[in-house]
Amino acid sequence: MNDDMASTLDAPGTDSVELGQHRDQALKAVLLMTAVATPLTTLAIFWRDGWNATAIVAACMSVGLWVLWLLYRTRWHAWVAYPLTLVLALGSLGAIISQGSVRSGGSSALLTTLVLASTFLSRAGVAVAAVAVLFSLGVLNHLEQIGALQPNLPPVDWAVWILHAACAAAILVCVLFSRFRLLDAFRRQRDAYQVAVMAGQDMRASRTRFKSLFESNPAATLVIDLDTRRVANANAAFERLFGYTADKLVNRESPAFWVDPSEHLAFRAALRAHGEVRQLRARLRCQDGSEIDALVSASIVAQAHERLLTIMALDMTAEEASRKALHLSEERFSKAFNFSPLGMTITRLTDGLVIEVNPANERVIGWAPDDLRGRSSMASGVWVDQADRDEYVQNLRRDGQLQGFATRMRSKRGDIVPVKVWAEIIEIEGESCALSFTMNVAAERRRQQTLINLAEGVSSHTGEAFFLSLAEHLATGIGAQGVVVAELSGHNEVATLALMTEQGLQPNRRLPLAHTTFSRLLAIDDIVALDLSSRQLVQSTPPFHPDRISSMAGVALRDADGSPIGLLAVVWSEPVALDDETRALLQIFASRCNAELLRLQRDREILRLQATLEQRVHERTEQLQYLNQELESFSYSVSHDLKSPLRAIDGFMHLLQEQLEGRTTEDDDELIGRIQGSVNRMNGLINDLLALARVSQGQLQRTDVNLSELAKDVVRRERDRDPTREVEVSIQPDVRANCDPRMAHIVLENLIGNAWKYSRNTAGARIEFGASKDQDTGMNLFHVRDNGAGFDMARADRLFKPFTRLHTSAEFEGSGIGLATVRRIVERHGGQIRGEGAIGQGATFRFSFGNEGA
Repeated sequence: MNDDMASTLDAPGTDSVELGQHRDQALKAVLLMTAVATPLTTLAIFWRDGWNATAIVAACMSVGLWVLWLLYRTRWHAWVAYPLTLVLALGSLGAIISQGSVRSGGSSALLTTLVLASTFLSRAGVAVAAVAVLFSLGVLNHLEQIGALQPNLPPVDWAVWILHAACAAAILVCVLFSRFRLLDAFRRQRDAYQVAVMAGQDMRASRTRFKSLFESNPAATLVIDLDTRRVANANAAFERLFGYTADKLVNRESPAFWVDPSEHLAFRAALRAHGEVRQLRARLRCQDGSEIDALVSASIVAQAHERLLTIMALDMTAEEASRKALHLSEERFSKAFNFSPLGMTITRLTDGLVIEVNPANERVIGWAPDDLRGRSSMASGVWVDQADRDEYVQNLRRDGQLQGFATRMRSKRGDIVPVKVWAEIIEIEGESCALSFTMNVAAERRRQQTLINLAEGVSSHTGEAFFLSLAEHLATGIGAQGVVVAELSGHNEVATLALMTEQGLQPNRRLPLAHTTFSRLLAIDDIVALDLSSRQLVQSTPPFHPDRISSMAGVALRDADGSPIGLLAVVWSEPVALDDETRALLQIFASRCNAELLRLQRDREILRLQATLEQRVHERTEQLQYLNQELESFSYSVSHDLKSPLRAIDGFMHLLQEQLEGRTTEDDDELIGRIQGSVNRMNGLINDLLALARVSQGQLQRTDVNLSELAKDVVRRERDRDPTREVEVSIQPDVRANCDPRMAHIVLENLIGNAWKYSRNTAGARIEFGASKDQDTGMNLFHVRDNGAGFDMARADRLFKPFTRLHTSAEFEGSGIGLATVRRIVERHGGQIRGEGAIGQGATFRFSFGNEGA
């Protein structure tokens, strides 16, 4: 889109296709005619004079012409004209020399060669041929004059007639071809003139339409003069998209828009190769430095003596983001589908045709993707019977999705297995399909029953009773001879919370950590399984005798930050290899044990905190009292130390104005007015600060308040201050709330006052106050709505910050404290407030007073 992108666009003109075809046909006719006439001439000479020098020259010419004819039949036919001229010229000179006179038929052939050269060769070729022919004739003429050549002119016979006929035919073809070129050029000039006249008329008639279309074109359009490399025009859409104004573009060099130089090079290459660019995706830079994704098209337009490059750019930023999001979503779906541990299928609901299957389906119910893809689920035997599938489809169509739907399916081996299905209806090419997730729950049901039996002994206990019950039932569930549940109590020891041996539950005791297998558990996050019969393992496992145990498994119990706080260990008297179910049971019991140990430690901490709670409450109360005193001191300082100098400045300005009355200039009056305005604004800002400080103090006096009456009172005051405005106000009757009436009046005063102010420039201004129920919390939700200036939601996080305004002081007056005061009041009531709006479409503020029953 820069001015140098068209620096290599000038391409040389070419002959028309039609003229080139006629030229080839004329050359072909001349070549064929000479190739046929020359052998005939050779035969005639041989018949007349026998095999003499002239017959040899004619024979050589015949061979050369037929070689050129074969060359013409190949793709090198465009180069035949030059060797054809050379062969004819050499043959003609050879005939003149053999006949000994420039008055022989060779001279006629030589002149015909010159006509042929002037028709088919370039200017340089014609010049060279003419000089060579004239020079050769002059040399031969001189040689004949001095007697160097012996004239041997043949009698007139058929050979002479054939030569003359061939020369005449060649000249005729060349003349006709030249005439055709002349007539063709004339017709083209005449047609071009008529086209130019009509184009001029059309151009004048459509100039207004083109200008209208150019300006209203939604695509950002830039026109560059290729001769001057300057911007000729830019439409309004271009100015809006890139942020440039017309005076910074027209008659100036085009700014650099391209972010990626490779995209710029691709644009130039396409423009150079094709004369246009169609929908090239590129990253472009705006005036403010921001970047957009755009679709760029360009073409070259010739107008009179101008060549213009028209470039159009469509903002594709949103579409590009959507496309990337869609691509990312598809990629995620593909990965989730293919790598999901659950069996996933996509099937048509109408006939059960399986469209896609993931590899995990083979592990879940035994069917590989190739076993099911492209076949009906009923025909393949996945469903046990039609009734099961009908129930599945009926529930899916009714609810739109299924969550853990329990049913039966048949494995590839023919076994009936219980499964759970999660499914949702999706649309694929207009067909309703089911995206389903299948889980084989046979093993889960077995484990579930085992867990139910084991959990019965531990679910209702807490504290020490829980740990004792856990140790007893865990040992029974996994067939262990011993269980240790212990808490870290020091650097090198643990205190047991439950200890189970072959003799049963044992009293709690402290066990060492150093040089024991327990220390290994604390160093690893996962379950640790040890073969205690190995000779390489010399560590002990207290309190168990090393000769009576062969295997141990355990896991460390950890705090939220990953620090070890205890351990759970089980031992067996025989070697045991941990299977998945045993590991799962250990992990479940360890998690429950970990949670109970954390709860126990938190209870201890709570007891310690309760012991010091009264002291901390007393200290916090003293801090709050001190802060309240500081706040009151600040309020007094603001009201006295800041407002007093302002009153003095205001008084002195009035006194100065009275003393200088009649002696001040307009500039002096303007300066005095500015000072008084600043004093008034500073006074208002101090009052707003005091109001903000006051709403944070004092006790809330909640009572039943009629907010509708408060809103009417606020509207009456606004109408008294601005009696000339016509504002339509709608107040929902009898809106009540449990709140502090003084604070509620301040809230409505600020919100309705803002609505009154920001709708000042809106024709048909409307302000609305009402209430509704919050669907999530069930609390009363009040709102103030207007159709005024509104605001940008992208900046909504700044609405309730002190001294922050979304409009300039030149547009609307204010200090930026009102909404901060409203937020402080609402939050003191335990409520919330939020704002919604759009530029030029008004704003809505919704708020609540928290739990109004409090």
